[in-house]
Amino acid sequence: MVERIHTGVIIDESNGYEILDCSGCKFIHAVATQTIDVYTSHYYDEEKPNYITSNESETEWWDLTYGGRIERADELAGKALKSWLDIGTGPGLFLDAANKRNKEIIGIEPSLQAFTHAKIKGHRVINGFFDSESSQNLGSFDAVHFSEVLEHVPDPEDFLVNVRNVLNEDGLIVIVVPNDYNPLQQAFIEGTSKAKWWLAPPFHLNYFSHESLSSLVERCGFEILECTSMFPIDLFLLMGDDYIGNDEVGKKAHSRRKDFENNLAKENKGLLRNLYKAFADLKIGREVVLYARKLGA
Repeated sequence: MVERIHTGVIIDESNGYEILDCSGCKFIHAVATQTIDVYTSHYYDEEKPNYITSNESETEWWDLTYGGRIERADELAGKALKSWLDIGTGPGLFLDAANKRNKEIIGIEPSLQAFTHAKIKGHRVINGFFDSESSQNLGSFDAVHFSEVLEHVPDPEDFLVNVRNVLNEDGLIVIVVPNDYNPLQQAFIEGTSKAKWWLAPPFHLNYFSHESLSSLVERCGFEILECTSMFPIDLFLLMGDDYIGNDEVGKKAHSRRKDFENNLAKENKGLLRNLYKAFADLKIGREVVLYARKLGA
């Protein structure tokens, strides 16, 4: 791992961590003096205790979401991407969608609880972290997917270099990260004086936008093919449905979001895709979704 120089303006503080708008990294991140392993044993018990059960009950929506990414990657590649690696696979929902589309796929997941769940479903899964050491034993792939992962890793640039090393020539990556400090979040906190709930070190160390993620990916030897958004769930906050710290309100907002996407996709999947591209142009959408191709050998 390369030792990086972190300079810039401290813009926030959360859980004892300073949040730096880093001129060296060119994205916002926490200033972490040490790496804490919060994922191998208790992450799904303490941070996301109901995640596996609740998400297994949403198979239609997850197949729309994950299956849509697989299909879009094939379209952007201009061919069927046969072999996939899913980093941070969780309970295996992306693996479900890939198997349904006849892809060869391996997942890697540090949480023993999530790994076990995916394994029981019959998936090929490795229990561990994706890093320079483990990546050497994985083989090579046509595509690598990592959703809600890059915000957690101590060195995103080093992580992307390792991803690039396991890709075949012209291989694709599909990255999803939270879109933090976005205009809808900012509008809500300015109107209510709420705390910045999206700041969550040591779980979330890095805070990306469409621009900062694209810049990072390009620096690591990739060509951006598409940068879009997911649903702007923050809209519910501005409509009076304050789900911050309220699971009941949050579940209702998420359910309405799922209904919207499932129903529109059944009638006009192209409109749904174009709508989310328009959201990306406005820098809104709760998550950034980026597709990129490996450059060079």
